[in-house]
Amino acid sequence: MNNKRSSSVLRTMGVTVATAGFVLFAAPHVSSAAEKGPVLLHEGVESESVTELQKLLETEGYLDDFEKGVFHTETEEAVKQFQKDHELVVDGIAGPQTLGALLVLREGDEHEVVVDLKAKLEELKLFEGTLDQQYDEDTTEAVREFQEKLDLQVDGVAGPETFGELFYSYLKDDEITTEPPVSTEPAGEEARETEEGTETVEQVAHEEEAASTSGDTVIEMEATAYTADCEGCSGVTATGMDLRNNREAKVVAVDPSVIPLGTRVHVEGYGEAVAADVGGSIQGNKIDLHMATKEDAINFGRQNVTVTILD
Repeated sequence: MNNKRSSSVLRTMGVTVATAGFVLFAAPHVSSAAEKGPVLLHEGVESESVTELQKLLETEGYLDDFEKGVFHTETEEAVKQFQKDHELVVDGIAGPQTLGALLVLREGDEHEVVVDLKAKLEELKLFEGTLDQQYDEDTTEAVREFQEKLDLQVDGVAGPETFGELFYSYLKDDEITTEPPVSTEPAGEEARETEEGTETVEQVAHEEEAASTSGDTVIEMEATAYTADCEGCSGVTATGMDLRNNREAKVVAVDPSVIPLGTRVHVEGYGEAVAADVGGSIQGNKIDLHMATKEDAINFGRQNVTVTILD
């Protein structure tokens, strides 16, 4: 696949990414919380943003028959295939990493994804400019420096390879590495031990029975909780989700050898979430739940929960 085709097609038409109707980050979304941070388009969302995502996937040859504006299973499968082909996080969710890879951004472009690109480059101490939508000369130089440090093709263009590596990169001792940081104990680890959850034995049994009937995998796990502001946390997950701007995001940190990153799960007492983060103390049958506030994390404490693997 030629992944620069999406952007080049627009230029052939005499249109830039900024004016081609790509409103992926401007349309109404599921909740006001989503509007405060990077847009995460996923199954169930209906918006103009989804329509433009579908057009990009169609241009790249990943989608042909779809209901415009509705993120159904066909769109999710197309997103997953694109992610797999380009070594991105395979979760079927179109966030900054996937959208950036599809758009292929370069100097002169204007798009909301550029804000996330700049923010990540700033986190890696490669960018010090304004966090706006303009892909300017400073952005190009920062991208070039990142590409050089990661031994990528140095062209200043943010495409699939660059976005893929960017959201797998961290800063350690002023050096860029793809090794996830080992954080200190999150807020939930410092919290007091709590009593058993409020769900009754009958409710838990019902959940387990339902999961068993559907063929889903059920795991008993030890759960703690954390926030984007916990000590030693960057606020950005291992898959590139910025939780500082999306406090209500249902995200869990897992041991990828037990639950692969990108997996949808249902956690007893927490609900449906995406496995999008890791942690130094999260190994084996342990799971860490993202909470909106530190108070929520402390109140959760440490509990044994039933986790159902949904896909």
